[in-house]
Amino acid sequence: MNWEQAKADEKLAIVRDVNKVEPLYRFTPDDSIVETLDLSFYPGAKLVCLSKPLPIQPTLWYVRMPDETVALDGSVANIHYINDKAPLGLSAQTISDYLKFRLYFAGNAWMEGVVALESPEGFNATARVLEKEALYEKKIRISPMGELTLQSKKKIGEGGRIPDKFSL
Repeated sequence: MNWEQAKADEKLAIVRDVNKVEPLYRFTPDDSIVETLDLSFYPGAKLVCLSKPLPIQPTLWYVRMPDETVALDGSVANIHYINDKAPLGLSAQTISDYLKFRLYFAGNAWMEGVVALESPEGFNATARVLEKEALYEKKIRISPMGELTLQSKKKIGEGGRIPDKFSL
């Protein structure tokens, strides 16, 4: 999946929706860069990347659902809220993307690879996860509701830089 520049009408609608929920920054269509990415695990929802071409303001992230826009502020609570509202659709085809999304936006980590097997309780995954301090092999259980349970974590390499821009 690729990032897409929002077209004029969509950009205006996104900026309006974001300004309703954003407590610190105000955006206008003229001075904002608005990109969207379809999220296979949230049918009908898009990941929104919003920034200004100024070095002062950080890039901000949101999930835009048909009826609501929710900020991705690093909290697990907002992701669980989206999982319920969107709703979350986990399958063998979407689990890798969801886990990468979840680790990036609520774990400050970058997933480099994963093998996930479906079970009656959800999914069991073995993932290579880059954190600032090290590269780890993590065994993670993912419930049907999108909750993660870390089962083991083994350091397998040195840390590195987590990308500034999320991608699938």
